[in-house]
Amino acid sequence: MSSRIARTAVLGFVVLTAGCFGAPSPGSPASSETATTAPPLTGTVEFHDGPKDPPDRPATLNESSAREFVSEYQYRTVYNGLWQGEHTEMSLDCRVDNVTERSWGYDVVITCTGSSTTDPPAGSTATDGPISDYFTQSYRYSVSADGLSRESVENRDPVS
Repeated sequence: MSSRIARTAVLGFVVLTAGCFGAPSPGSPASSETATTAPPLTGTVEFHDGPKDPPDRPATLNESSAREFVSEYQYRTVYNGLWQGEHTEMSLDCRVDNVTERSWGYDVVITCTGSSTTDPPAGSTATDGPISDYFTQSYRYSVSADGLSRESVENRDPVS
């Protein structure tokens, strides 16, 4: 092989693998730091007005209490959002899809599907209300000892 072809091959190899070898640049965090370090979770999630109050935060935060808290929180807030008054007929189901422990608390993914309608009794002065649908929606709740946040995630299969 000629020296010109060898030099071209070596130069091409160096260019293609640049950045693949060596240590991180000074000041850049180690990869494990970026994957596990998160700021402390603080805050709350909007809770719809209605007949149901938000559940009490768990006294002890563990996988089971995080699951139960998020299940009750999401169910009650969706219920309140669908509620139209005393003659509301409701169909609402929620399912916890997974719970993941984090250094600061838990991520809980929940999916709910529901609907409501108002059907006042015969002879009532109340009027029929609209049909309200809560199409299948999934959220990731992040729960810590001091905070709660919620973000939409890709919808899971409907709850049946």
